[in-house]
Amino acid sequence: MRVKVLLTVLLAAAILAGATGCGGTGTSAGRLSWHGCDGHFDCATLLVPVSYSDPRGAQIPISVVELPASRPHPIGDLVLNPGGPGASGVQFLEQAGSSFPATLRARFNLVSFDPRGAGSSEPLQCLTRAGILGVIGANPAPKTSRQIDAVVRTTKAFVRGCERNASRAFISSMSTANTARDMNRLRVALGQTRLTYFGFSYGTYLGTVYAEMFPKHVRALVLDGAVDPALDTGTLDADQAAGFETELHAFFTWSPEYASAYRALTAGYRTSFRFLAAYRPELGNGQERVDYGAFLLATLAGLYSKASWPELGRALWGAQANDASDLAGFAYSYAGENADGSFSNILSAGTATSCLDRRWPSTIGAYKALASRLGKSAPHFGAAEAWSTLACAYWPTRTTARPAAAHAPGAPPSLVIGSTGDPATPYMWAEALARQLPRATLLTRDGVGHTAYWFSSCIREWTDRYLETLRLPPPGTVCASDPLP
Repeated sequence: MRVKVLLTVLLAAAILAGATGCGGTGTSAGRLSWHGCDGHFDCATLLVPVSYSDPRGAQIPISVVELPASRPHPIGDLVLNPGGPGASGVQFLEQAGSSFPATLRARFNLVSFDPRGAGSSEPLQCLTRAGILGVIGANPAPKTSRQIDAVVRTTKAFVRGCERNASRAFISSMSTANTARDMNRLRVALGQTRLTYFGFSYGTYLGTVYAEMFPKHVRALVLDGAVDPALDTGTLDADQAAGFETELHAFFTWSPEYASAYRALTAGYRTSFRFLAAYRPELGNGQERVDYGAFLLATLAGLYSKASWPELGRALWGAQANDASDLAGFAYSYAGENADGSFSNILSAGTATSCLDRRWPSTIGAYKALASRLGKSAPHFGAAEAWSTLACAYWPTRTTARPAAAHAPGAPPSLVIGSTGDPATPYMWAEALARQLPRATLLTRDGVGHTAYWFSSCIREWTDRYLETLRLPPPGTVCASDPLP
């Protein structure tokens, strides 16, 4: 989903860190010059224009990676997007490619790319490591004027960093609509008449936008963890905050032993701030300390997948015992920390795309009002959800984008997948998108956690069958989640 969500569970649960990325000789949209990279993969670079209103003007490189099909004569290329926005598709495929079923890898070349501004595709990086830690540690739900002023200073410093490190023209180009145009150029460069696409989380929004813009160039569209494009920003924030609130309750209901840690750490903002010390880079005893910003981010990260709940519980207990190292690890990994301690640019790239894709509040008063409203309906996540897009109020380019239902006239039948307990992209969003897209079928996973494909063999079977044969599951099909190992 958006920056505050940062990564789909694919990235969070697959432990994607320290990716090597790929690049190569720049090519036009007419061809790709592949070269071997990172073991069994092939890499290439596609050149696209900064501005599609001036296609012969300045060009930027888009990094592309392919896992060739394991058998001769594949159906074609399956283009993947892991979510974000701002997540590296190259990193995702290089580290998660082998997790796709062998039958799918036999029938398709798996292809992914770093969207413009993300990963190694002309990356937008607004902050140093210290600056990113400052953003992570900022008060996620300021209330007093002093607290709000501090958050505004941190936010403005972030925006100034973006402006220092990239041209306004490039920053203004990082919309999902332009990424969809880039993906269409990729389709042409791959030699595919029609696109076969699989998007997760925010990637469902990218797929929807592509279908709106190029409906006749779609072969198959799988949208897992669907985003409803018709939502206004206030409703989107409210739905997502409610989703995480419900998931937090499910976590403590699932394991009552962690309830005391929860009460000790999060029984209201005042208690949390008293308990959690300000972040320090290092402590003499080797332990980390986190403030409320990192604490909340860590909690969100742990709620994405039920498989991570035991680890989240241990991290909460550790923090209660004055060892917050595991909790800090959750937060920093979620924000894009690599194995070497550096950070990816997902925060920067994701913010740029989010600010261009939707119209967010533009005044402090509007943010305060939204935070007050959502704080009542979702006391642990609502206010933070409201403040999470404050950078868009100071973004150098104001967007004219408005929410609108998907139509995609002429697009073929698509597969929309939703999970009943998805906190980041609530199930009702999948229901809405399935109603909007022509001849779409909704496939449901019964269970908690973000996205469905990795957590249900039934979902994988129906999805792979559709991708290979274009046969959709019967309407109303519901799949169970796989048991946890």
